[in-house]
Amino acid sequence: MITTVFVGNLAFSIDEAKLRQIFGEFGEITNVNLPMDRETNRPRGFCFIDFKDRSAVEAAISKMDGSELAGRNIKVHEAQPRRRN
Repeated sequence: MITTVFVGNLAFSIDEAKLRQIFGEFGEITNVNLPMDRETNRPRGFCFIDFKDRSAVEAAISKMDGSELAGRNIKVHEAQPRRRN
């Protein structure tokens, strides 16, 4: 059962604390992975948020997909397992 959401189109100003504050209203967050660009050390514009249970994932997707955050319309959907070649 997937308990991780992908959040895309994030503004570079969004940090982990802000993500925990916003998405924490849907349920307990166990981890936030906010990848950083190696050259600029800025966020890459997306993140993965792990929730404790499935109902939080569904609530976050339902309420946040397409919503505006820091001036940008974000995409929120179930994270897909990484494909290995």
